Amino acid sequence: MKALALALALIAAPLAVAAEESDVPRDVVSRTVRMQIFCVGSMVRMATLLGDKFGEAPVAMGRLNDTDSFLIFVDKYRSTSTIVIAKQRKETVEVCMVWSGKAEPGLTFALNPSPQFPEQKEFGT
Repeated sequence: MKALALALALIAAPLAVAAEESDVPRDVVSRTVRMQIFCVGSMVRMATLLGDKFGEAPVAMGRLNDTDSFLIFVDKYRSTSTIVIAKQRKETVEVCMVWSGKAEPGLTFALNPSPQFPEQKEFGT
């Protein structure tokens, strides 16, 4: 769970940096962490590696901004999963595994079939 929280923090880090300090709630603490991630030069290469090594395929994707996206890969038993961040630059692409994990079959990935979205509030409240 700590690894997932860390990965999500890495995903959100550019957003936190972009926000002014006064917009961040007082109980949100900035942390700098050291961790090792594994990167390749294309999404095709990453998908091949995750498929060959873990039998994983992409099941969800989202855009973080105009050039960066994330993908979630899961095996058919939902016992392994990997979160990947893809960063497109002018002439290069960097695709990095930022989190991976293993659990009992069926537990590494589940979609909420009916999410309850709260009303958005201003930061700092």
